[in-house]
Amino acid sequence: MARKLGYKLKSFYIAPYGACLNYQEDCFETKDEILIAIAGPMVNLLFSVIIISFWWIIPVIYSFTYQFVFQSMMLGLFNLLPCYPLDGGRVFVGILSKSQSRQKAIKITIVLNIIISLILLALFIMSCFYNFNPSLCLCAVFMILGVLDSKYESKFQLLSLYKKKTKNFSKPFFLTVNDEVNIGQLLKHIEPNKYTIFIVLTNEKTIYIDEDKIKLLSLRYPLYQSIREILLDKKR
Repeated sequence: MARKLGYKLKSFYIAPYGACLNYQEDCFETKDEILIAIAGPMVNLLFSVIIISFWWIIPVIYSFTYQFVFQSMMLGLFNLLPCYPLDGGRVFVGILSKSQSRQKAIKITIVLNIIISLILLALFIMSCFYNFNPSLCLCAVFMILGVLDSKYESKFQLLSLYKKKTKNFSKPFFLTVNDEVNIGQLLKHIEPNKYTIFIVLTNEKTIYIDEDKIKLLSLRYPLYQSIREILLDKKR
């Protein structure tokens, strides 16, 4: 999913609780971060649904696939909890970042993470007297370690907009804008994995400007310069 959206892995590290991304990484667009995070749990749930569908076709496999389906579904659902380092925590941060600053969203998630960890520890202590369940304690410990151990984590980076070999030229991305838009705004809309062409609407005519031209303009003019001002400057 990350590769499809235009990101590549910079480093890889597997902790006791699995591989995870650093919350402090700020290279993701919000929607991309949510899609990448939710891809993991969806794989677990998809595998479970596929195997369950085979139970009706080949009933004999039920007896030795039931535990796999159960564990895969539980892992997928648990991974959706809004806690770090779970994927659900990254989804939660991405959603909160739409209305809050990212740092505030991270703080809210960490507080929620600690609260849920304490609840799991309390449930573990209760299970010692009724139905012993060490998994509750392990989950709580791993979630707490996930908050403390943020140094060694897998990290992604946005593929360079200038690496054309990563671009899909067969299906360019067209974006219509007016001539009041500035260079900085256009740069933000350049797609990482598609070749971007801007359709600029002016009072006189329609102009097509590709991303290469925008990059050149960004070297010659300030990022706050509008396309209209640049066109007027060229006429002079």
